[in-house]
Amino acid sequence: MKNTKSFVTICIILIAIVLLGWYFSDIVIYMLLALGLSFLGKPLMRLLAKIKIKNWQFPTSLAAVITLVCILACISLAFIFLIPAIINEFSTLMTIDPTSISSEFENWLNHMDPMLRKYGFLAKDEHFSSIVINELSSWLDKISLSELVSNTTSIASALFIGLFSVLFMTFFALKDHGIFFRMIGEWIPSAYRNNFSNILNDTGKQLSSYFIGVFIDMLFVGIIETLLCLIFRVPNALLIGTIGGLLNIIPFVGPIIAVCISVVISLTSLIPTNPESAILVATLIKVVTIFCATKLIDDFILQPNIYGKRTQTHPLEIFIVILMAGQIGGVFAMIFAVPAYTLLCIVVKEFFGAYFFKTEGDEGESVSR
Repeated sequence: MKNTKSFVTICIILIAIVLLGWYFSDIVIYMLLALGLSFLGKPLMRLLAKIKIKNWQFPTSLAAVITLVCILACISLAFIFLIPAIINEFSTLMTIDPTSISSEFENWLNHMDPMLRKYGFLAKDEHFSSIVINELSSWLDKISLSELVSNTTSIASALFIGLFSVLFMTFFALKDHGIFFRMIGEWIPSAYRNNFSNILNDTGKQLSSYFIGVFIDMLFVGIIETLLCLIFRVPNALLIGTIGGLLNIIPFVGPIIAVCISVVISLTSLIPTNPESAILVATLIKVVTIFCATKLIDDFILQPNIYGKRTQTHPLEIFIVILMAGQIGGVFAMIFAVPAYTLLCIVVKEFFGAYFFKTEGDEGESVSR
């Protein structure tokens, strides 16, 4: 009876935590980002904490500020490294004549007319280019300038609030180590606080290992795509590789977005100097082939060895979990699918291990019987 009551209590607590996390998903995301940044700043915090001059010790608040500034500086340097390539890309785009692109695009679409007429998708007096252009025009007419400005303003304000919230939380996560966990722990019944402590220890190790794996995977993907672009002489190899590596954090959808952006970047770079259709088509095939080859390497070599070992789960299990997360919460949920599943496994093992896992003592007892 006591075990049944404990089981029901634990289930109620877990369901309440999941529902609260779902309802306040934005705040949870801010906390996760702040925790990630605080993990990055831990080594510097420890180094500054060792500084002592006689009776004076380095203040924790000042150490947190310095660490936060260093983290922001590193992120800013990464963007500064990409800015020249981005500026070069925009300057190339500004030199392109829009009429030449539209005429070239129209010619490509018109080449599809015979095939579409053959299979009955297009009438004799119709042109595929005219249909596409009319659809684009009608879609653009539906876009209201006031709505566009309003959406842009709301996105900008949300980004500002999110950035400020993450930085504010990161400061206190650095200054008061474990502050988030202590806040959550106060809401946990005293009878289960030891379990909560065990979950925190296991989760910290697993998630730290996972996020290191994510960084390594993104780095390898970016390097492979950059090298392949250099080998096949695709323009803006470094920019394309960087975009591919960064967007690879989004399972399944990220590489598709990256390949679309990379195709646009490579083609717009060639149009001013090599506007021939054969060259543009060859470049498009190269970019798509590079991303497909990198995706295969990532799926069958990198991810099984990086994520599988670090999260101690089978690649098929990770694949199914990501698909379920995408079905529930879309693309954004897919990013946090593996960490959430890892946490869930740790919680289930901690609270319900006696129900699902046999111990050596249980096996011996069953044999003696």
